[in-house]
Amino acid sequence: MEYQNKETVLELKQDNIDSFAKADHYLRSGVHIQNYKSQTRIFQFIEDNYPYLYPFYERMYRAKLSFYQSINGKFYYLDYFDDVKSKLSKESLKPKHTLFAIFLYMLHRIEKRFSTTLSKQELIEVLNNTHKIKPHIHRLFLGAEKEDTVPTQTTLYKWVSESLRELEKLGWVQTLEEDSEQFEILPSLERIALIYADAINNIEEIRTTND
Repeated sequence: MEYQNKETVLELKQDNIDSFAKADHYLRSGVHIQNYKSQTRIFQFIEDNYPYLYPFYERMYRAKLSFYQSINGKFYYLDYFDDVKSKLSKESLKPKHTLFAIFLYMLHRIEKRFSTTLSKQELIEVLNNTHKIKPHIHRLFLGAEKEDTVPTQTTLYKWVSESLRELEKLGWVQTLEEDSEQFEILPSLERIALIYADAINNIEEIRTTND
C-alpha cells in the first residue's frame, strides 16, 4: 500500500493484519468501537496498538484516534480535523436523528427511565409520558401537540425505528438478534453527550420545527 507521506508507516505483526483491516474499516465508517460482543477482538487490537495507530491516523487521514472512558465502558472513534471534516462526503446524523439520540441519552443516563435493553414500544411509551419531550416530538412531526391517535403513534414508531437504524451504524445501539423489536444501548452513546451537553441539560429550551 502506498502512503501519501513516506514517514507514515504502520508496522503490524502478521496475525494483526486482519484485525487492522476490520478496525480501519469501522473507524473510517464512523463506527464507535467498544468491548462488546462482535467488537471485542477489534477493541482489544486498538487497545494493544494505540501508540502506533494514533500517529498513523493523524498523519495519514488527519484524524485523531480518540477514546472516552466512562462508568459504562470505554470506546474509540475517529475525530477528523476541521479542514478534513468539510471535505468528507459522509453525511452526519440528520437533525431528527440527533434529536432522538439526545432524548434517548437524557431518558436513559440522566433520568434513568429504563435499563440498557428495551423494546421500541417501551421507549415510545416513555416518550409519550415525558412532558419535557412529547411537545418537541409533536411539533417536529405534526406541527403542534395532538392527541395520541393511531396515525400519531405510527409516525412516532417510524421515527424511533429510523433513528435506531442510524444510531446502530455509529455503534451507539445494537438491535438484538433474537428480537428485532428490542435493542441495547451501548457505552458509546456517551458520545452524544460529549457533543450536545448543553442541549441535554436544557431539553425544554430546544427549538423544534417541522419546516
